[in-house]
Amino acid sequence: MNALFASAALGLAAAWPASGLGWVLGKAADRLTGDPLTRVKAWNRAVALPPTVLALMVGVSALPRETTDPVYQVAMTTRAAATAGAVVHDLSTRALPAVNTGEMLGTVLILGALGGLAVAGARQIAGRAKLERIVRDARPVSQELALAVRAAARRLDTGRPEVKVSDVIDQPLLAGLTTPVILLPAELVERLDVHRLVPICAHELAHLKRGDNWRLLAEHLLGGLFWMVPPFAAIRARAAATREELSDALALDGASPADRHGYAEALIAVLRGRAAPALHPAFTGKGRKPTAMRLRAITHPQDPASFTRRALLGLASLLALALIAGGSIALAQQGENQRGSRTVISDNGSGQYVEIRSDMVRVSNAEIVKGRLKVPDGQVSTYHGHVQVRGRLKAPETTVLLNGDTPPAGFDPTTLPDGAIERLDVVNHAAEGKPRVTLNVFLKPGL
Repeated sequence: MNALFASAALGLAAAWPASGLGWVLGKAADRLTGDPLTRVKAWNRAVALPPTVLALMVGVSALPRETTDPVYQVAMTTRAAATAGAVVHDLSTRALPAVNTGEMLGTVLILGALGGLAVAGARQIAGRAKLERIVRDARPVSQELALAVRAAARRLDTGRPEVKVSDVIDQPLLAGLTTPVILLPAELVERLDVHRLVPICAHELAHLKRGDNWRLLAEHLLGGLFWMVPPFAAIRARAAATREELSDALALDGASPADRHGYAEALIAVLRGRAAPALHPAFTGKGRKPTAMRLRAITHPQDPASFTRRALLGLASLLALALIAGGSIALAQQGENQRGSRTVISDNGSGQYVEIRSDMVRVSNAEIVKGRLKVPDGQVSTYHGHVQVRGRLKAPETTVLLNGDTPPAGFDPTTLPDGAIERLDVVNHAAEGKPRVTLNVFLKPGL
C-alpha cells in the first residue's frame, strides 16, 4: 500500500486510543471543576485529538523525506518522545491489531471513513435545506420580544439575528451559518411571556457568540469520518452537553434565583418534547446525566475554576498533545515501513544515528568485503532495491566505503538522490572492544 494511504489507515486505527485519551482528559476536567468554560475547553481539546492524530500522520507521510527525517531522528533520540510513540503504537495495535496484516483491511478502513464522511455531508446538505424552508415559512416575533433580544445581544457583544416563530419545531434553536436565525416553537411563545423567553433566546445568542453553529458542522463531518470509532461519538456528545451548560451560564449571567428557576422549568418543559435534530445548536441536548448536570448548573451556578486547576488541565492537555505527536510520528514512519525493510543503528553516547531503508535485505556471514575488510566473526546485511541512507554518520563508529574503496572527500551517502544506490553492504563488527559499523555503498552505473 502507498505510504500515504498506509499512514491514513493507521491514523484511523490510532483514533481509538486518541479518543480514550481525550475521554480521560474531559472526565478529569469534570472532576476538577464545575466551571463550564474550563470544562468546555477540555472537552473541545478531547474532540480535537483523533483528527489531530490523523492529520499529523497523513501530513508526515505527505511531506518530503528530507523534511520529515530530521524530525523523526530527533523524536527517536529523545527518550520521552520515543516512549510516547511506543505507547501510542501499542495502544493502536491493540485497538485494531489487524491493521498491519494486509492492504485489504487498510483499504476497507479508508473507504469506510470516506463513505461515512460522504454520508455525513449529504445529511448536512439535506438537513440544512429543510431547515432553510422552515426559516422561510416562520413568522416574526412581537416587537417587544425582538427589542429585548437585541438588548441581550448587545449585552453578550454578539450579532443580532432575527427571531422567528415556527409551527413545525418543538424547541428553540439557532438555524443557519452565514445568516443565523433564532427559531422559537409557536407553543412555547404562546405559553411564556417575554421575560421568560429572553433568557432562552440569549442561550442561542451565546451559541452564536462562540461559533457553535460552525463548530457543530465540523464535528458532524468528523463524526462521519470516524463513525467506526464509537468512543469519538461519546466525546462529541459530552462536549456538546458541556457547551449547553456554558451557553446557559452566559445567558443567565447576573440573573436572579427566581429567573434561574423559571429558566430551568422552561428547559424541563421543552425536554418533554421529542429529541432534538442534530444539525444545529439547540436549547436541549440528549442524555439523562448531562441534563441533570445542566439543571444543577442553572440553579446553582459554579464559580470560575481556580488558577491551579486550570494550570493542571493545561498541563494535562500539553502532555496529551505530546503523546499524540510522538505517537503520530512513530506510526507515520511505520506506515512508510510497510513498503520495505528498515534498520536503525544508533549510539546516543557518540551521536551516531543511521537509518537504512530498502525493498529487500539479505543477511549473511561473510569474511571479506571486496578485499578490504575481513570480518571472520561479523555479519553483513546486503540491502537491495530502493535503498536510502539517512542519519548522522559519526567516525570512528561508522566507516563509509564507496564500491569497496575509500570514498572521495565530502562523500555522504545520506545526501544521495533517491535511486542512486544500487546496493548497500552493512558490516557490523567490533574494534578495540567497541561496536563499529561499515557502510559499503555501491552506486548505480553512470553515477
